[in-house]
Amino acid sequence: MIKIELLGEIMKKLKWKILGIYEDLSYYILGLPRFLFVWKDNKKLSLLNFFDNNVKKRPNDIAFIFEGDEITWKEADEQTNKYAGFLKSQNISNGDCFAILMDNSPDFLMLLLASFRVGSLAALINTTVSGEGLKHVIGISDVKLITAGASHLEKLNSALGDSELKNIPVFGMEDNEKIPDQIEDIKKLSKQFSTFIPYQPIMKDVAAYIFTSGTTGLPKAALVDHAKLVKGSFAGHFLCFNFNKNDRLYMTLPLYHSTGLILGWAASLRSGCTNVIKSKFSASDFWNDVKKHNVNKFIYVGELCRYLMNLPPSDGDRDNPITQISGNGLRPDIWESFQKRFNINKIVEIYGATEAVGMTINSFGRSGMIGRKRSDSTIIHCNKDDGSPILNDKGFCTKVSEGETGLYIQKISSSAKFQGYLDTQASNKKILQNVFKTGDQYFNTGDLITLHDNNWLSFADRVGDTYRWKSENVSTMEVAAILNNASGVMDCNVYGVQVDSAEGKAGMAAMNVSDEFSFKSFIEHVDKNLNTFQKPYFLRLTKEMQTTGTFKHQKEDLKKQGFDPSLIKDKLYFFKKDNYIEIDHDLYSRIHSGDERF
Repeated sequence: MIKIELLGEIMKKLKWKILGIYEDLSYYILGLPRFLFVWKDNKKLSLLNFFDNNVKKRPNDIAFIFEGDEITWKEADEQTNKYAGFLKSQNISNGDCFAILMDNSPDFLMLLLASFRVGSLAALINTTVSGEGLKHVIGISDVKLITAGASHLEKLNSALGDSELKNIPVFGMEDNEKIPDQIEDIKKLSKQFSTFIPYQPIMKDVAAYIFTSGTTGLPKAALVDHAKLVKGSFAGHFLCFNFNKNDRLYMTLPLYHSTGLILGWAASLRSGCTNVIKSKFSASDFWNDVKKHNVNKFIYVGELCRYLMNLPPSDGDRDNPITQISGNGLRPDIWESFQKRFNINKIVEIYGATEAVGMTINSFGRSGMIGRKRSDSTIIHCNKDDGSPILNDKGFCTKVSEGETGLYIQKISSSAKFQGYLDTQASNKKILQNVFKTGDQYFNTGDLITLHDNNWLSFADRVGDTYRWKSENVSTMEVAAILNNASGVMDCNVYGVQVDSAEGKAGMAAMNVSDEFSFKSFIEHVDKNLNTFQKPYFLRLTKEMQTTGTFKHQKEDLKKQGFDPSLIKDKLYFFKKDNYIEIDHDLYSRIHSGDERF
C-alpha cells in the first residue's frame, strides 16, 4: 500500500514537471519573437490597433452588453470618437491627464480609448477611495478635468473641499443616479464632437495611472505605458483565456484595476469577443447574468469565488455555460470544491501586480499554485516581519531551497523595465540593488512566496504590517493614523485577523479610548475617512495598549488572539448593519462559519 502511494506521488510530480516544461516552451515560443521583433519602445502599437481591427472586420458584431443594451463595434467606435472630440475641445491632448472616477460601464472603456486617440493619459481612480485619499490621488495626477459617475460626485466634492483642486472642471456620467443640474453631462456634450486630429501612440508612451491600495501610506500612481497594456493583453489572451470571437467575457471586476482592465478586457480585444459588463460585483446576480447572456468565461479574484461559494447550494449550480476562468488569489481551500460545484473545466491562476516587471501563470490548473518560477525571477531569504533581505558573508542575497518561503523578486532588464510611480522616491524603494552581484537590480514584490518541486510557486503572505482584504492591500499605519484622529480615541493598534469564512484578513483595531468615545461618532469618522476595504470590522477596547520597550505596538500576540472572546478579557465588537455589536461565543462561531457576512 505504501509503495502504491509513493508511486502515485512520484507520478504526480512527474506530471507537473512535464506540464511545467511544456508551459515554459509555449511561453517562450509565443513571446520571444514579439520581444525580439515587435515590442519596441518606438513601435506604433497600442490597444487601439486591436480595437480598430475589430471595428473594420466585424462592425456589426456586439462589443459590449450593459444593463440590457447592446453596443456594436461600429457604435463603440463612433462614441469613442465623440469622446475624443470632446477631450480635444477641453484642450486635452498629447501628454495631458484627466481623471476617470466611474463604476464599470462601456463608457469607461470608450473614454479610455478616446484618451488613447488624442494621446492623453487617464488617471483611473479607485471608486472606493474617499476623503484625503481621493484628494491625494487627484492632486498628484495633475489632472486637467475629471469625469465622474453621478453617484460619486458628492464624495468627490467633499474630498476636494475648499482646496485649489475644486477649480478643476468636473463632468458627470449618469449611472445609478441622475446628474445634478449644476454638472454638465459629458455624454450629451460629446454628441456635438466627432472630428479631431488622431494621435498614434507608441509603446513607450504613458497610457494611464493605476493606483496602488496604499500599503505604505497614501495610494501611489503606478505608471502604465502602452507596452504594458499590449504585453498584458498578450498574456491574458494567449496564456490565460485563449479567446475567440464567439466567446463572451463577464466583466464584474473593477476596470480601474489591472486584473480586470488588462488581463480581462484588453486581452479580449485581441479576439473581438463580447464583453458583458456589470457595474459592480453582485453575488446574487452573478449566475443569473451568466446564464441570461450565455457567458462562457469570466475573470476573478479569490474573494469573488469565495462569495459565490457562500451562496446557498442550488440544483442548478453545475448548469451554467462557463467553461474557463482566469484570475488571481483563488485559495487552495476552495479551489477544487469551487471548480467541482460550478462545473468549470479550466482555471488559470495568475500572479502579478500593476507595477511589477513580470508575472507567473498557472496554465494547467495545479490547485493552490500561482505558476512556475522562471529565470527572470527568484525567491530570497528575508526577515519575515519586514521583508528585509538576509545577506550572506559576502553581502549578497541567497536563494531559498525547495519547500522554503521567502521574498519574491523579479529581475529588472531592458526587456523587463520597472516604470515605477509618479513618486520617484517611492519607485526607488521598490528596487533592490546588488542582489547577487554588484550592479544588478530586482523589483521587490513585497510578497512572501513558497518554492515547491520543479519550480512551482504558491503565495504565502504579504510582508510587514500590511494585510490583504477584499482584493486590496491595507496599510495598518495609514488606518491607525486616521483612527487616532477620531473623537475619544487616545491610541490604536491596527492589524489583520484571520476569518475562516473569508478570503484574506479582516481589519481589527485595538483601541484605548476616553469617556468621549461613542460608536456613533466613530462610525461617522470611519465612513468619511476610510475606504470600505480599510474599515476595522473588529474592535478591541482595552485600557492598556501592548507595546515593546521602545513603545512600538505589539501585533503578533494580538493577531494570534484574533477576536476570540475565550482568549480575551477586553470588550470585543463586530461591525454589523451599520453598528458595532459585542462579540459573544455564539457570534464568534457564526462569523467563522460564514453565517454572519461581512
